Amino acid sequence: MKNLKYNIYVLFLILIGAACSDSVLDKDPVGKFSSDDYLTTEEEAESAIIGVYDFLQVGYNNYGDWSSIFFAKVLPGDDVNTGGGSSTDQPKLQQLNDFTYEYDNPALMDVWHSFYRIVNSSNAILAVISPDLANSDQVSGEAKFFRAYAYFELVTMWGEVPFYTANPSSLSVDWPRTDKTTIYNQIKKDLTEAISQLPLKEDLGAGFQFRISKGAAWALLGKMHLYKGEYAEAHAALQEVIDDQYSLVEDFGTIWMKAERAGSESIFEVLYSSQNSHDWGGPWDGTAESNFVVQLMGPRGDGSFNNLDVIGYVNGWGFNVPTEKFGDLIRTEAGIERYTASTISEADFVAAGGNVDQSGNNNWDAYEKYIRLKYSTIPSETAGPVNEVNWNTPFKIIRLADVLLMAAEAYNRDGKDAQAVPLIREVRRRAGFTDHSAWESLTGDALFDIIKKERSLELAFEGHRFWDLVRWGDAATELSSRGFKAGKNEVYPIPKREIDLNPGISVEDQNPGYN
Repeated sequence: MKNLKYNIYVLFLILIGAACSDSVLDKDPVGKFSSDDYLTTEEEAESAIIGVYDFLQVGYNNYGDWSSIFFAKVLPGDDVNTGGGSSTDQPKLQQLNDFTYEYDNPALMDVWHSFYRIVNSSNAILAVISPDLANSDQVSGEAKFFRAYAYFELVTMWGEVPFYTANPSSLSVDWPRTDKTTIYNQIKKDLTEAISQLPLKEDLGAGFQFRISKGAAWALLGKMHLYKGEYAEAHAALQEVIDDQYSLVEDFGTIWMKAERAGSESIFEVLYSSQNSHDWGGPWDGTAESNFVVQLMGPRGDGSFNNLDVIGYVNGWGFNVPTEKFGDLIRTEAGIERYTASTISEADFVAAGGNVDQSGNNNWDAYEKYIRLKYSTIPSETAGPVNEVNWNTPFKIIRLADVLLMAAEAYNRDGKDAQAVPLIREVRRRAGFTDHSAWESLTGDALFDIIKKERSLELAFEGHRFWDLVRWGDAATELSSRGFKAGKNEVYPIPKREIDLNPGISVEDQNPGYN
């Protein structure tokens, strides 16, 4: 597997301001590479696009002192509590979980910046890459995909956002919020063009199948249509992925392990490596090659969760813990394959020889008798000299099971239940179910309820739950007891720093409920 080196020289060449911007305007120099003739060789084009992969890697890692795209996506859901050492451990993350965040939340500001760094660097590549290069199509396709991905996440999380496809040539500009239709149209355009330029995953060379392929572009295009309620377009795009060479990993428990990086189920993921052998010196700004966030999410040490070796885990720092609601749901309805790889009850842990000591240092108010196992601290997934900061674990942004269930939903909502049922059945078979008679004859809303539950079971703790609830219109019902307010918390507030520095956005332009 090719190691995604975080090359400071490459990042400098991509866009100096994009790497440290506090606003989409705060760039110096603006919209330029350091050389007028940069991206005229295949090697330069390759280095530039790998820099964009690195920006994504940083955004999902501990960018900005434990800010992370992953946390911004997972913590608002009812499948997890924030956890940590206490209820005051990392307040910016605690606020995401109980909907007390406001527009000055540092984690949200950092995630906003992460996506705009991807936009800026993608724009810069597309502006200057020579079409005569042998790898021009692939690099351009990847840049269009990344720009589309960043804007899709921005629109999903914030609604109308500043939008541009060419970086400014001076600082005497401002970027107002742009209507979502305009942004969606560009996302569709970028992804359609990317599909025509990108290779299939199986045509990428050995060691390069982490790269963006046609399948990733089709999957994101289908997801966008699904989120917009364009069901015929959604299942048409997602079926392209299903008809490709992807396949479900036989063992559900291995999906998040290093052996399955760019594996048969992976469509779009963020990779990490232990090859840099980090120690306690860091770096702690997110630019480490390894996945520091996994250490944050392992069961808490400090005398709290002991003898974890009996279930094959080691201690972490106790963030992102299962709720009892989801622990019970997964234990009773997910099937043994998914239960044993997703979470374990305290009762089962103790029966196996583990120990939970509530005199230990842990946020016990957030602990609801379940330990999360997915995206957690399996010792085989790290390396020295300091195991805590050298995790290989990849983040799966889109995987085949997600696509199968999105396609099933689109078929169902389009009145094509016969096409939806086999896709649900495929996911459930991998989970260990052999009898499907209780649900496979259902149609319409009854089958839709099965799909919604199946997404909850299959994708728990992966960052999908909250956004599913919002688009289904179920967020107020499921989350009001946690502090969710309808008409406000469906989207995040535009960060304060952006309003302060971007003349195109005033306080009056803020999302409802945050001003």
